[in-house]
Amino acid sequence: IRFSLPVLSELGFPASRILNSLEMRMKCGIGKCGRCNIGGKYVCKDGPVFTLEELRHLPQEY
Repeated sequence: IRFSLPVLSELGFPASRILNSLEMRMKCGIGKCGRCNIGGKYVCKDGPVFTLEELRHLPQEY
């Protein structure tokens, strides 16, 4: 997925229409364990699907 995001941008797709799933980061599914925390977002509660526009505002640790 990481490699397809720049290609989709180059093809002219707007960042708000490019979707990415961060589902692999989830463990408990309710935000208690903190495993899925990225910046101020919890993948299990705020996602797991994020637009490229949202991903650009998150730390690069994902």
